[in-house]
Amino acid sequence: MLGSKKGIALLLLAFTLVLGACGSKSGNEAAGTDDEAGKELNLATYGVSIGFSLKDGDKLEGYDIAVAEAVAKHLGYTKVNWTTADMAGMFGMLDAGKISTIANQVEANEKRKEKYVFSDTYIYSGAQLIVRQDDDSIQSLADLKGKKIGVDVGTSKEAYLRANDPNNELQIVTYEDPSVILNDVALKRIDAYIMDRAGAQLLIDNSGLPLKKAGAPVYSYEEAFPFPNNEEGIKLRDSFNEALRALAADGTLSKLSNQYLKQDVSKAP
Repeated sequence: MLGSKKGIALLLLAFTLVLGACGSKSGNEAAGTDDEAGKELNLATYGVSIGFSLKDGDKLEGYDIAVAEAVAKHLGYTKVNWTTADMAGMFGMLDAGKISTIANQVEANEKRKEKYVFSDTYIYSGAQLIVRQDDDSIQSLADLKGKKIGVDVGTSKEAYLRANDPNNELQIVTYEDPSVILNDVALKRIDAYIMDRAGAQLLIDNSGLPLKKAGAPVYSYEEAFPFPNNEEGIKLRDSFNEALRALAADGTLSKLSNQYLKQDVSKAP
């Protein structure tokens, strides 16, 4: 009888150990590890900019996308998980820790630097006015007083327009969907569109509309990857910088820029 009880106890102990081992394995699989699941990077983009970040079905392509993917590969990430949203939504996700950074022509201006840390520059650009091909009257913001200017909602360019129009002399028209702005310029619904200079000519050429760039850039700026200003964000920023410098040195950034934009925006003009 004693031997029987001892045998049952041993069986129960063995069964408990097996269950414990199984439970431990399931927990590891759920969490994922570098060895089993690989390193994954969560990024966000808008997905509406020809040459930079354009979503076609389930596929994203463009210079922003290609640079981010190249950085991820250089740093040993096995997968990039992409989320699309407008600019306000992307920064909201960054603040909430749902993504690591934004790959979408993010202007590294002084206001944003108060809250975020930025990587090295990978796009040198500026704010460019787009007008109708037969309109030579507009060369600067001063020429747009009393006229309508279109801008992507929630962007740094909208903020710039409002900050530099204290007397409300500009009729600022914001757009949720930037794909329709060029058409509105061509149809004379608005007089001009202010957009990123680096992609302006490519966008005009692809639209087939009678439009042109007007005047010099309203202002120049640099674009980079933003990160939360905390220990984790700074560490990832430093890793991105190491990768970006390597990709610049071996010509990858120039190659990708020429491939997607027909120009090299990775170097200062």
